[in-house]
Amino acid sequence: MTVTVKNALVYSEGKFIDANVVIQDGLIVSVGKEIKGEVIDANGKRCVAGYIDIHTHGGWGKDCMEASVEAIDTISRYHLYTGSTSFVPTTMTATPEDIDKAVDNIRKYGNKYSRILGVHLEGPYLAQKSAGAHPPKLLIPPSKDSSFVWNNADIVKRVTLAPNLDGAKEFCKEAKNKGIQVSMGHDDSIDDEIYSCVEGGANSVTHMYNCTSRPSRRVTPKKHLGLTEVGLIDERIVAEVIADDRHVPNALFKMIYKLKGAKGICLVSDSLSVSGMPEGDYYLGSGSSAQKIRIDDGVAILPDLNTYAGSVTPVGKMVINLFSNGIPLEDCIDMCTKTPARLMGRDDIGDIAVGKRGDVNILNDDLSIFATLLGGELVDREALKINE
Repeated sequence: MTVTVKNALVYSEGKFIDANVVIQDGLIVSVGKEIKGEVIDANGKRCVAGYIDIHTHGGWGKDCMEASVEAIDTISRYHLYTGSTSFVPTTMTATPEDIDKAVDNIRKYGNKYSRILGVHLEGPYLAQKSAGAHPPKLLIPPSKDSSFVWNNADIVKRVTLAPNLDGAKEFCKEAKNKGIQVSMGHDDSIDDEIYSCVEGGANSVTHMYNCTSRPSRRVTPKKHLGLTEVGLIDERIVAEVIADDRHVPNALFKMIYKLKGAKGICLVSDSLSVSGMPEGDYYLGSGSSAQKIRIDDGVAILPDLNTYAGSVTPVGKMVINLFSNGIPLEDCIDMCTKTPARLMGRDDIGDIAVGKRGDVNILNDDLSIFATLLGGELVDREALKINE
């Protein structure tokens, strides 16, 4: 199958150009004047690479921890609808048995809608003091048990861990050897522990400024930097950012951007299962562990604690938010295309260029999604919403 997106303002290899994009058998074969096959007229609209979300827990009422085809199918449709043509389903801290079930469900599902780049394990290797929404009683150090990670190395491609845990550096080294990207977060770490993990292969920070450690002391009066500060100043480390103006206020984002630049920032949704749902009251979890949450003014909150429960903002809306607050559009796009592709070690996605997959978003003037192509095939966006 060959298709051409013509008359587009194409963001390709770092700049916007007037061009046609020819996609043949799922791959981009030309960015220029050529026209072949079926033609889609962009009518001068911006054309950018499909977005990539490497940290997301769900959407449209379904969670990645639900070991069912319906759950991952719904989440995959949700991400494709919001312009994320690739994503990394993210698990929560649970028993190894429950994590195995969730991971195996994703493995068996394969790819039907948005591309699944692997699984992200957020937990159980997190610090007790920065557990966030993760159940503290199920948190363990990697030295206690990491077998379920290595047993699933065919599909697990990211792991979040706290550098202060026993066995953290050794885990990072083994993960790197197995092609698993390690992100540091939910920690109680000091700089020595963080640098040890970076030397072992860790290269990102999980949702910067949310459960990331700050300067502290241990057994001497000496003050050490925390993960937040090390992540801001070390060029080897990419900062995940939930740029929804809540988890990271826009003014704070500008500071992160000034220090890290687009190459050092990866936009993530960290979306909850209630992402894409109408405002109102919901529950996360079930039974005695169920938590009441409320979607209000574009964010999920725990009304009883007056705090945020998690994100409901897709990365495409973060692009709109940041651009409206003065961040160059090219950088807004790079932070949810090129940077996450590089973190995941994927050179086949993340840009509109010859040899890349034909995953493309055509944007309206306000940067909302007008149309999406996945592997050169035009997505029926309305059909994705069926049974949401």
